[in-house]
Amino acid sequence: MARLAWLRGVDQPEGLAWRLDPSWPRSTDPHLLPGVDQAVARLRQAIENHERIVVYGDYDVDGVTATALLVRTLEKLGAEVSFFIPNRFSDGYGLHLDCIQELKATRDPGLLISVDCGVRSVEEVKASNELGLDWVITDHHSLGGELPPACAVVHPQLGDYANRYLAGVGVAFKLAQALLGAVPHPTGADAAFLDGLLKLVAIGTVADVMPLVDENALLVRRGLASLAGKNGPGLAALLKASKKEGTLGAQDIAFGVAPRLNAVGRMGGAEDAVRLLLTRDAAEADVLMARVEALNLERRSIQRELSERLPPPEDEAFDLVLEPTAHKGVIGIVAGHRMRASGRPSGVCTLIDGVAHCSLRAPEGYDLGELLALAQPFILGGGGHRVAAGLSFEAPRLAFVRQALQRGAAAQAAGRELPPLLLDGEPAELPGDAELTMLEPFGQGFAPPLAYLDGLVASSAVFSADHWKIRLAGLPDPLTWFAGHSRPALPKPGDRLQVAAAPQGSARWGRSWLVDALLGQEAP
Repeated sequence: MARLAWLRGVDQPEGLAWRLDPSWPRSTDPHLLPGVDQAVARLRQAIENHERIVVYGDYDVDGVTATALLVRTLEKLGAEVSFFIPNRFSDGYGLHLDCIQELKATRDPGLLISVDCGVRSVEEVKASNELGLDWVITDHHSLGGELPPACAVVHPQLGDYANRYLAGVGVAFKLAQALLGAVPHPTGADAAFLDGLLKLVAIGTVADVMPLVDENALLVRRGLASLAGKNGPGLAALLKASKKEGTLGAQDIAFGVAPRLNAVGRMGGAEDAVRLLLTRDAAEADVLMARVEALNLERRSIQRELSERLPPPEDEAFDLVLEPTAHKGVIGIVAGHRMRASGRPSGVCTLIDGVAHCSLRAPEGYDLGELLALAQPFILGGGGHRVAAGLSFEAPRLAFVRQALQRGAAAQAAGRELPPLLLDGEPAELPGDAELTMLEPFGQGFAPPLAYLDGLVASSAVFSADHWKIRLAGLPDPLTWFAGHSRPALPKPGDRLQVAAAPQGSARWGRSWLVDALLGQEAP
């Protein structure tokens, strides 16, 4: 276990303690998070004065979980609270004045709280103030040159806060902890309630691909442990549909739970996803989960069709493609697939009313924020993270945007050392399932273990439309291989196969190996 951690850059006991001893006293006092004190004061004032409060979220998993978390917390404190999620297609990301005006007319809130958005919405908050509306902004996206004139701006990159990698739901959690007065660390009933909220923190943090190091490792680890216990009707239905049971790992969230929640926002409005997480009624949970699952299946079909329709990535520093009829809800997933296939930054764009809307993805070592700055003269707007971002521009400017992104990506690539494929050894050199569980969460910043598998194919079969099941002679556990750029023709019995694969433990199916990369294949 120590060797596995050392190979991931954790070479001091304190670094490993976030995982092996994720106790509350290790976590950071939420009052140290910039903006929390002002936010708590304004929220308590709103609760005492019986003001209507609206939580204004985002439509991805981070935003959905953050919205549900704050609504649950404010309900516990007796607040009159509701939530709003903008529609990906009709509204787009972030704060929008027309949505704010509608909320003013229909709900007349005294206070709005943003989660996972809003830190760059200076003009929208100014216009809200003129309408008599106050804002508390909680966000973790890249800062702009000016903060919005809100009652409070809660953001982990303001000041010298210890955990700069909080997800949007992590920021919301810290605010919730401070609101409850469970500081510097929760105890008793507060600890039990906050451990329940950490289920949402685990899902949102993993889904948003935030680094699972230091305090993030603690928060996600505790959340995974809570998910293994008793869950409310919505989460129980979500885990059942994802075929996840028992002790969960971060990869179970990333590839089972998160895509289902994300599908709701990708295919339209995400409010049903929030309702699913909040419901206390089992019958309602079943109805909502059926809708979520249907949207997820539709999303997968549309995503597959778009991937097959686009030309393969060319040998360019930045792979940017425009498909006018692409479904806006899946372009980010397809961009991620193209990025992993090419090893370079990628973007997929669709066209709506003459404006190109693009989702960008980049591998480690690149910074999309810097690339967006280079394209600034040609775009209408953009923002996001270092490895995931979005932008929009007028369609005739495609050549200028592409050239700016390619020049910037080429410059970044020139100073970038390509990370090698880090193998942790042969299967016998890896810890057992129990020890690997102790090292969770695995993901961004703390990669899942990769074993070197070398053997003759005993059997191979197509398990579904997009993955194979393969057995190697002498290896008791099967290989699962999803469709991807490194996959050859289906190996035949007798072929020699060399692959890098990650161990996957399942309470239902036992251990299997998820193939990450092809290292070699030859006939016997």
